[in-house]
Amino acid sequence: MKLATLVSGGKDSMLALHKASTEHEIVCLVGVISENPHSYMFHTYNLHLLDAISSCLHLPILKIPTKGEKETEVEDLERNLEILNVDGIVIGGIESEYQKRRFERICSKLGIELVAPLWKCDVWDMMREVVSKFETVIVSVSAMGLDERFLGKRLDENVLNELKILNEKYGLHVAGEGGEYETLVLDAPLYRKRIVIEDSKKVWQGDSGNLVVKEFRFEEKN
Repeated sequence: MKLATLVSGGKDSMLALHKASTEHEIVCLVGVISENPHSYMFHTYNLHLLDAISSCLHLPILKIPTKGEKETEVEDLERNLEILNVDGIVIGGIESEYQKRRFERICSKLGIELVAPLWKCDVWDMMREVVSKFETVIVSVSAMGLDERFLGKRLDENVLNELKILNEKYGLHVAGEGGEYETLVLDAPLYRKRIVIEDSKKVWQGDSGNLVVKEFRFEEKN
């Protein structure tokens, strides 16, 4: 099938894209640009890097603006997907029934397939795959035990072990499925070039914060 992939720049959507690409043709990316930082459906951090990710993957991207209002943002996505000549869309959902039901509804209306390679997967296996295949940094935290020092950290075996401890202590979802943290993939097997962060700023408010990427450059891969 010819598929469009919903991307945020984070690990889940990127891993879903990579898995789907082994069986299907990925023809374009779709990024939803929400004005609401607390969107019910979509990630909102560092979306200004979506064009860079599109360039790294050598895939065109359709960027969809939305005010991020509940249900209306789903309608905005549906209306824009209608213009794409694809057989289905790929999502990076793992456990959120709320999100999956809405994507299923969109696909049913448009007569296309929903491809969710990570749905109900073994989260620990998934995270080990992310660590082994991607260069990923944490760009937002919002959960007990995740403090400012995690912002900008590379998601590696050491951080994965820390997340395991927080999972056992506080019940934190190790993949951040509940919004506990969000990520940015700087390099991946399908990237033709990697993203290097040159300058960034940590923004901390109360018990949560995010990393704003201010400057970056591309680095060619061998």
